[in-house]
Amino acid sequence: MKDLIKNNILIVDDTEANIDVLVETLGDEYDVSVAMDGESAIEEVNSNPPDLILLDIMMPGIDGYEVCRRLKADAKNREIPVIFITALGQVEDETRGLKLGAVDYVTKPISPPIVKARIENHLELKKARDDLKKQNEILQENVRLRDDMERISRHDLKTPLNSIISLPQILMQDRSLAKEHIEMLKAIEKSGYTILNMINLSLDLFKMEKGTYQLNPIGIDLLSVINKIIFDLRSISEAKGIKFNVSINEETFGILGEELLCYSMFANLIKNGVEASPSNGILTIALSKEGIGDAIISIHNYGVVPEGIRCSFFEKYSTSGKKSGTGLGTYSAKLMAETLGGTISMFTSENDGTTITVKLKQAEIDNISILSSTDTSNNQNVKSDMEQLPSLKILIVDDDEYNRIILARYLNYPKLNIEVAGNGKYAVEMFQERNFDIIFLDMEMPVMNGIDAACLIRKLESEKSIKGKKTILVALSGHDDAETCEKCLKSGFDAYLSKPVSNKKLRETLLRFFSNKLDIIDVEVDSDLQDLIPSFLSDKKGELETIFELLNKNDYDRIQKVGHKLKGGFNMYGFTRLGAISSAIEEAAKQKDYDKIKNNIEFLTACFQNIRVKYVNMD
Repeated sequence: MKDLIKNNILIVDDTEANIDVLVETLGDEYDVSVAMDGESAIEEVNSNPPDLILLDIMMPGIDGYEVCRRLKADAKNREIPVIFITALGQVEDETRGLKLGAVDYVTKPISPPIVKARIENHLELKKARDDLKKQNEILQENVRLRDDMERISRHDLKTPLNSIISLPQILMQDRSLAKEHIEMLKAIEKSGYTILNMINLSLDLFKMEKGTYQLNPIGIDLLSVINKIIFDLRSISEAKGIKFNVSINEETFGILGEELLCYSMFANLIKNGVEASPSNGILTIALSKEGIGDAIISIHNYGVVPEGIRCSFFEKYSTSGKKSGTGLGTYSAKLMAETLGGTISMFTSENDGTTITVKLKQAEIDNISILSSTDTSNNQNVKSDMEQLPSLKILIVDDDEYNRIILARYLNYPKLNIEVAGNGKYAVEMFQERNFDIIFLDMEMPVMNGIDAACLIRKLESEKSIKGKKTILVALSGHDDAETCEKCLKSGFDAYLSKPVSNKKLRETLLRFFSNKLDIIDVEVDSDLQDLIPSFLSDKKGELETIFELLNKNDYDRIQKVGHKLKGGFNMYGFTRLGAISSAIEEAAKQKDYDKIKNNIEFLTACFQNIRVKYVNMD
C-alpha cells in the first residue's frame, strides 16, 4: 500500500516538450514541480526542497553540472538525490556527473518505464538512508541521555551517601557509646564506602567501553588486595567448604595499577571461582613473575566452564546456569585487565578444571606521596593544626540539609564562625551583605547552582574593586572527573572537593589557605653563588607558574618536562626538599594524575614562599 503523501519530484529542463513528457509520465504517482533554468531550480529547492531532482545538463545560464555542484555544496540540500537526464552520452559526461554527486544518469530520448523504475529505486534508497539517519540520531540521543542519567544518578546517590558515611564518624566521637554500638556504626560506614566504590566503578566501566577512561597507575601490593578479597568472601567460601591456596615466593607482589580496579577485577574472578568450584574443593591463586616487567596471576578451580559459553566467556552478557547471573562479571574483568595494560585468558577441561590467567605490569611497592607523609588523623594533631587557624567566617552552601549539618559539625571549632545557605542565590545575597573568608559551594542546587553563584561572586568582587585577598571559593560536587574539576576552577573556584567530603579533606583545605603552620625552610648555599640565587629563584617561580597554566590545558607531557627541569635545578643548588616535590610533580604528570599534580604544585608554592637562604663558605 503506497503512502498517502506523495513524493515531490522537481523537473529541471529548458525544453517544454521534455517537461511535458516527464510530467505526463510521473504526474499520477508523484507531486511534480518544474523549473526551466538553473537559477530557478536552486530557488525552488531552497524554498520547497523536493524528494528527488531530474536535472537536464545543457541549459542557458548555469548548466546542470553547476546546479548539481551548488546543491551538493549546501548541507541542507546535499542529501537530495539528483538524476541527470541529458542527450550527452559520452562516458566522460556521465563520470563528471557522478563525481559531482548525482546518483544516476539517464540519456535522452527517455524510456518512461526505466525513468519510473530508477526514480522509485532511488526514492526507496533515500527513505532507507533517512530512516537510518533518524535511528542513528535516536541512538546518539539515547547515549547522551544515558550519560546524563549516569552523571545525575551518581550525584543524587552520593548526596545521601555523604550522610551514611559521615554521620557514623560524628557519632563515634561520643565516648559514652557501647562497644557494640561503635561496631555497628563502623559497619554502616564500611557499607557506605562499598556503595560509593560501586557507584564510581559503574561509570568507570562505561568509560572503559568508550575508551575514555583515564588510568592513574601506582604501585600496588597485590597480595594485600587478594588477602582482603579472600577475607570479604569468607561467608561464601565457608558455606561451600572452599579452601584457598595462595602460592607466592615473595612477601610482597607489586603490580602497576589502581587499587579499586584491581580489587573489583580479582574479586569478580575469585568469587566466580568459588561459585564454580565443587563443594569442599580448593581454589588456588598463584602469583609469579615472568621475564622483565610481567606479573602473572592465575586463579584455578576444579569446576568446568560449560561448552556453550567457552568461546564467548569474556563477552558481554555471557552466562550459563546462574539464576542471578548478569554475564557482566568476566566481561568487566576483561575490560579492567586491558585498561590496566594487561591481558586475560581462560583454559578449561574436564580433567584439569578451569584456570583464569591475568598478565599485568610489575611495579615496586613504592606509592608514598610527599603530601601524605604527615598524618593528621590523630585527634591531638588535628586540634593542634586547627588552633593555628585565624578567626574565620565560613559559609556552607548546599541544598541538602544533612550535608550542611555534617560540614558544619566537621568545622565545629571556636575560631570558626559558620553560616549556611540552601542555594546559590541566597549565598550571593549573603555575600553582598557581609564578607566571608571562605565559601563552600555545592555544584547542583535549585534556584541557582554553584558555578553561576561563583561567577556572580567574582563579578561582584570585581565591580567593588575589592583590594587584598578575595574570598576563597571551594566547589563541592558529586562528580569527580577532571573535566568537572577543570570547569569549576575556570569559573572562579580556588579548590575542588568531590563528595562525600571527608573531615580530613575539609580541614586540609582550610589549613592550605589559612594556616601559617609551614616551617621556614632553611637552605645553605655556597656563598660563591650568592649573585646567582635571586635570579635562579625568580626563574623557578616562573616555571612554577607555567605548570599552573599547563595544568589548565591538561598538557601532561610539558608538565613532566617542566617538573623534571625544576627537580634538576633545585637539587643542583641544594634545595633538595623542593626538588623532591618537583619529582612528585614529574611522576604525577607521567600518570596524568590531575589532583596529585595540583596538590603538589600548591604544596611547592607554599614551600617556595617559606625559603630562607643562608650563604656559607663551603671551602
